[in-house]
Amino acid sequence: MKTHELEKELGISKHTIFYYEKEGIVTPQRDDNGYRSYSQEDLQKLIMVKFLRNLNISIDDVKAILNNELDFKECLKINQIHLEKQIKSLEEVQGNIEMYVRKDLPMLPALQQIQRETKNYKLGYQKTTDTVSLGRRLTKKLAIKKFLYKFIPTFLIVLFFSAVNEQDVLTRVLSVLVISFVFTNGFIAADFQFSQLWLRLPLDQTRNQSVEFLNDRIRYYRFKGFKDNLKYFYAVLFGKEAKFMNEYKYEDIQSVELLLKHRYENYGTPIARDWYVLDYRFEFKDGNHFYFYCPFTIDDDARFIGMILDEKVENVIDKDHVIDALKNGIHLNDYMKKDSVKYFV
Repeated sequence: MKTHELEKELGISKHTIFYYEKEGIVTPQRDDNGYRSYSQEDLQKLIMVKFLRNLNISIDDVKAILNNELDFKECLKINQIHLEKQIKSLEEVQGNIEMYVRKDLPMLPALQQIQRETKNYKLGYQKTTDTVSLGRRLTKKLAIKKFLYKFIPTFLIVLFFSAVNEQDVLTRVLSVLVISFVFTNGFIAADFQFSQLWLRLPLDQTRNQSVEFLNDRIRYYRFKGFKDNLKYFYAVLFGKEAKFMNEYKYEDIQSVELLLKHRYENYGTPIARDWYVLDYRFEFKDGNHFYFYCPFTIDDDARFIGMILDEKVENVIDKDHVIDALKNGIHLNDYMKKDSVKYFV
């Protein structure tokens, strides 16, 4: 049997056949013209080799099996262990690829240091998108939830107090709906204007707010007035929010300032807890700026943000050197305590 006939019979290339010959698996005879001539025994050996190689068995183990130096079943068990390790490794690679695609991350060598991490938080602290962000973006799903959470109890309360009015059912229901809708809009606007109402500062801070760090740019919504915030909310509700978003490429950012603040907060208790947090001030080359008051981060977003700022933003103002804490996933309280110990030592 000639080489081209063997190729057709086995469905492998002549280079592969020559490689097996080089490895000593087959030793074809030569005819009078010097062409290789393969015997039936060579064919059977190559059929067996193809079978074993399709099981991802190494060529050395293939030769050992053919020479009765290695038990086929034992080889399969060993190979199964190796394959399970490879599958696990490939699944990790696949998971990382899916994460980078979902998060729309820029290409940074430092990203390999971060292991994928997802945590389950209490209601109200869940991420709304997969992108790396300060805070969380208002999405359609979240907007619907917020609207219903505000509208339904408002409707029931207004309905209860409207019972004293002597009106026909239809008029009563319509008036209750209108009043409930007006009050709901007020609550939604108050949710956006959290900083102005409670902090009495012209800052952008609420769980509706976020700065997203994408592949080549950042994206955020800048809070404005009552009407604009309501327009934005309903635009999100109907999937039309793109025109309200601000976007800047990393090269268009003049600077990002990390402002470490030592604050005291209490959550429904008379005892205040001291807490180190970061405010962010973004300055853009077109003269615009954006101040984000105490945004929270979830999962490993703080580490991603630290690395992206370090690599992609030309001027990071970091007087307290906290970017290292972000990049290494160290809580600011722990980081500052560590620095305090160094100072006193």
